[in-house]
Amino acid sequence: MEMDIADFATKAVYKVELSGGQRRLKEAILYVCKKSNEMERFGAIKLNKILWRADFRAYYDRQIPVTGRQYQRIALGPAPVEMPPLINELLRDELLEIKPTDVGGFIEKRHIALADPVTNLFSREDLDYLDEAITHYWGMTGAETSDESHGVAWRTRENGDPMPYQTSFFEDAPLSNDHLRRLTRLGRERGWTSN
Repeated sequence: MEMDIADFATKAVYKVELSGGQRRLKEAILYVCKKSNEMERFGAIKLNKILWRADFRAYYDRQIPVTGRQYQRIALGPAPVEMPPLINELLRDELLEIKPTDVGGFIEKRHIALADPVTNLFSREDLDYLDEAITHYWGMTGAETSDESHGVAWRTRENGDPMPYQTSFFEDAPLSNDHLRRLTRLGRERGWTSN
């Protein structure tokens, strides 16, 4: 997907209205917590990163995220803006509990789903993105999960800044020689210069 850099700021997508609205995020939280029950380490950091990875990879692949909710940069990586109030709501409604768990001398706040998620809000493909993200982070610690999320999309923002879904197209790997040649040619054609 090609996007002119001038269009990026004016057409940035921070939220995508999908059927189910905010409930999609609540059910995704329950889904991830239920599926991650056997993980050795699973707390808020991993939960946020699993949701972020699923949403942003889905957007990268098909321009439709899984939950469609807005994300922001926080110190430990991207997280849904609505996460704190939704977690409180799930706790109040006794659909979720947070259990302090000793993990190698560190007390983790393990998120445990007390109810099955309603999955009919999601396509099979949506659930596949969530499953892939769960598998990806399965053996990582919270710190490793957080560190991995600190790519260029996160580094180019300040804490509290929204993270547009188009940041899924940002690449952390060095550009290939073909891409460098293409950019050099494009720069020459457009008269771009650097100091």
